[in-house]
Amino acid sequence: MPRIVDHDLRRAELAQAVWSLIREHGLAGVTIRSLSERSGWSSGAIRHYLPRREAILNFAAQQISEQAGRRLRELAPHPDPFEDFLARLELTLPLDADSRLWLEVWLAFVGAAVSEPNFADAQGLLYRDLNTYFQEVLAEFSRHGWLPAHTPQQAATELHALLDGLSVHLLLSQITPQRARETLRAALARLLVAPGAPDSSRP
Repeated sequence: MPRIVDHDLRRAELAQAVWSLIREHGLAGVTIRSLSERSGWSSGAIRHYLPRREAILNFAAQQISEQAGRRLRELAPHPDPFEDFLARLELTLPLDADSRLWLEVWLAFVGAAVSEPNFADAQGLLYRDLNTYFQEVLAEFSRHGWLPAHTPQQAATELHALLDGLSVHLLLSQITPQRARETLRAALARLLVAPGAPDSSRP
């Protein structure tokens, strides 16, 4: 009987190996040979999935985007729409092991993209998917009158910039998780105002 291969599991294992190389050595440390040594896969097996180094790096970015998106979708909904969105925004901050790993890898892509434009597409994937999600949620808030002073695009850009800054500060241990949460809550409360409620209705 032929052996059944769980391709999703194998890809997840490979993603973990690529991420660990990026965290330790940066993007420059990712080669088919180093990935083979780290993952225990043969070079031939890696090339079956990812034939070139560029494909490996794009795969690493894509896997972060997919796993982060899955995490957002799987979070149990909160009956209060403000609290529900806030909880999902907090999931994007490096407040636990998974999100910290993803953001450390994201930072490596950002740094590399500054001087090497060929990494910009991979880094952009991480930005675009999340920004699209923000805009979709904020558009729904806007339709229900919760976004009195901004368009969904403006609000998404503002929130995304804040999350990026808070993430870097957290990774560098410049602020505490509690302070990051408080800052995020205050910023979201300035953007989202329940119809008929005063601007100061939320802490």
